[in-house]
Amino acid sequence: MTNFHPRVAVVTGAGSGIGRGIAKALAQRDASVIVADINLATALDTVEVIRAQGGSAHAYALDVADTPALEAFAETVRAEHGVPDVVVNNAGIIVGGPFLDVPLEDLRRIIDINMMAMIHGCRIFGAQMAERGTGGQLVNIASMAAFAPARLTGPYSIGKAAVKHFSETLRAELAAQHIGVTVVCPGLIATNLPATAAVATLTGDQVEIGKKAMIKAMTYLGMDPDKAGRKIVAAAARNQAVLPLRPESWVGYRVARAFPNLTRGALRVITGPELERVGRLLIDRPEVLRAAERLAERLPQREGLQTYWEPTAYEPGAHV
Repeated sequence: MTNFHPRVAVVTGAGSGIGRGIAKALAQRDASVIVADINLATALDTVEVIRAQGGSAHAYALDVADTPALEAFAETVRAEHGVPDVVVNNAGIIVGGPFLDVPLEDLRRIIDINMMAMIHGCRIFGAQMAERGTGGQLVNIASMAAFAPARLTGPYSIGKAAVKHFSETLRAELAAQHIGVTVVCPGLIATNLPATAAVATLTGDQVEIGKKAMIKAMTYLGMDPDKAGRKIVAAAARNQAVLPLRPESWVGYRVARAFPNLTRGALRVITGPELERVGRLLIDRPEVLRAAERLAERLPQREGLQTYWEPTAYEPGAHV
């Protein structure tokens, strides 16, 4: 898109993290932002932040894994706000652990959210843009896991790799209709993503302690989601094909393309079964688990970042 000043923009998973950062960045470019999230309360938080800064935003409850609800949402957006100029498919979760031990329900859920929802989002809103005939921009949030074949990340990496390749394929297909497609592989961002995690073969206590520690660690080590949002919107404005956002993603992307065997070998060592067995010996000991819990409680958390993920009762179509 030239002179990137979208009139209407849709962002899914915009109740927190990268989604909120993108929504704020789009509002700063004078877009009326449709803030969609499975948690209406966090979507309303984002709307309040945008409006307090003088922007325009509207909150909608949306489970992107519910395809009929996604289709109804798109029709509501068109009827009430018009065809969006920018659509950001951002919502995502984590499922990990030994692939053969991952419950089928968890596998279906992550594929539905991390892959199929992005495909349907592009299909549904892309069709609206094509029918309107004035172009648009589709943005899909993938991950550096798309080009980092690490053990124990299969369910997550499957969807992210598919989204990256799908986005590049769709970009070629929609170019003639002046619809751009950008795929983002962020790297470490200070978001709530670990709070969505389900990990096969770990107990509930082990997972919860890990979530708490990872969320706090990410608030310090990860990029501020507002900064990430601005960079992503800038990439969309120039219709960049692939955006490896952080340095580790940039390096990983180029190394994986230039030296695929080296990448596979290095990740095999880093995430190998030998280290996994050592880890299991530690975390299966009650005293180690208690020490980890105390450490997670004591870890400081960076102020000023909204990182919680508390799903509430979902009401399809609810909006403000």
